[in-house]
Formats: sequence, structure tokens, C-alpha cells
Amino acid sequence: MDYDLYAQLESFNTRLTMNTMQFLMKNGEVVKYEKGAIVSREGDPSDHVYIIIDGSALVRKTDHLGNQVKIATIESGGLFGEMGVFLDMRRSATIVAQTPMTAARFTNENFINALPRTPDLTVKLLRSLTEKVNKVNWRVADMAISNAMLVIGTYILECPVLDDLASCIMDSELVKKETRLEQHKIVDALKTFHKRGLIRNLAFNDGRNFVFEAKVPELKKFLRKLAAKT
Repeated sequence: MDYDLYAQLESFNTRLTMNTMQFLMKNGEVVKYEKGAIVSREGDPSDHVYIIIDGSALVRKTDHLGNQVKIATIESGGLFGEMGVFLDMRRSATIVAQTPMTAARFTNENFINALPRTPDLTVKLLRSLTEKVNKVNWRVADMAISNAMLVIGTYILECPVLDDLASCIMDSELVKKETRLEQHKIVDALKTFHKRGLIRNLAFNDGRNFVFEAKVPELKKFLRKLAAKT
């Protein structure tokens, strides 16, 4: 790696020591990508770790319909490919250069060998992993409430309808038994519907029955969009 890249490497999110800089220059390979170029594809072997020196990249994931969906952006100084090093897994997403991009690329072996000798690089790695785990946790939580809303929304549509309004009295114990959802997920789903204006006059009577009115056309439209994303 050319030494004149030192100034660019200094722009990393976590400041790197001279020892780490020397390691990067000795063991890394500089790779350049044009805007729109694919750096790695979902399903490819995870055989390299990358640190973006200049530019940014998009992270895309294939959804259940086969569409490429943007799930994240990696900015200058960002690290990617490290999950595969430790989990021995294939690429979980496709990485595309969002701008003309320069990156330092390392073999898995070189990257792992560097960690005991470069504490600051280890800190960068841990921060990167923590951020990604947190994002996964948020996505899992979001998926959980989405699934609960689909189930409860479908349940609501079975209520008697008059002038596009469904008058509902939902027995919480019966709903839990029939949907196998926990009480707090049912409550969260109903509160979300209420906040979005899809149901109104929401009340919890006698500590057992949910009472409310649902706007059927709006609720159906919302559920269709939600199902397409889930």
C-alpha cells in the first residue's frame, strides 16, 4: 500500500496508531471501485475484510420476492466483511460502491493476525460488530411487531362491519389462545393501529376486553402494504 495514503487512512472513524498504519500499508491491498461497481455479492465466500478509505458503499439484501433492498450505508472509515471472518459464513448481503470508492482489502488471515498487535483496530472491529448486532436487534423487533399487527389486523377484519367501520369487542384471553401472541404484543399492535388512526375509541374494559372501532378500508390498505414488506 502506498505510504501517501496515510493521510486518507487518518480519516477513519477510530483513529489508528502508527503501528496499525504500518500494518495496513504492509499487509493491505488498495482496491478502487467505480460508482455502482459490486464489491461483493450476497452468497459469495467471505474471504476478505475491507476498510473504506474514501467514498461510501450501499448494503443491499435480497428480499423474499427476489428484489434488491437497500438496508444500510457504509461511510469512509467503515469496516465490512468482518462477520464472515469469525462466523465462517458466506456474504449475508451485496456491497455496492455508492460513489467512486477506495478501500483497503485484507485476507481473513492477515486481518485476524493483526488484531492482537493492533488494539485500536480491535476497537474499530468491536464497534462495528456492536453496531451491526444492534441493527439486527432493531430489525428483529420491528419484524416481531409487524407480524403481530398482521395477525391482529386480520383478526379485526372478522368483526361486524357497518358503513366501513368494524365494531370490535376482543376478549384478550381468547385472542391470546387463538393467535398464540403474548398480551404485550397484542397491546402494542392495537396501540400502533390507534396511533396511525386505523382504529378509534380504543378501551380496555374489565381488564379483559379490548373495545374499539376499526376503519376497515384504511386497515386493509395498511395490512396489504405491511404484508408486502414482511
